[in-house]
Amino acid sequence: MAEEPPARRSSKNLSEAAATARKQLSPKYVQLRGDQQIELDVVARELQATRTHKGERITANTVIRVAVDVILAHRQRLVGDTEKELRANLLAHIKELEDRPFSSEENGP
Repeated sequence: MAEEPPARRSSKNLSEAAATARKQLSPKYVQLRGDQQIELDVVARELQATRTHKGERITANTVIRVAVDVILAHRQRLVGDTEKELRANLLAHIKELEDRPFSSEENGP
């Protein structure tokens, strides 16, 4: 008797799997320079100390996850052949955003 092929996952099941994966944290080893590690810890401590809602702790890992989300949201700006070029292009994009004049029409009510 021939075995039946495994059932294909429906797009609904894939969406549910993706949603579940987004909620779970998994370790990723990242090598940081000493200055990055020190400044990252300083930023996390400052954010932790100035919170207005004392629920979730803010740690260096929290800050790293936020930075990764920013990078993923602007991945089209990651252009270059080296870490230096990637950083320069992304920071130039952020600078452009910062230099834009504030307009209440763009931001809506």
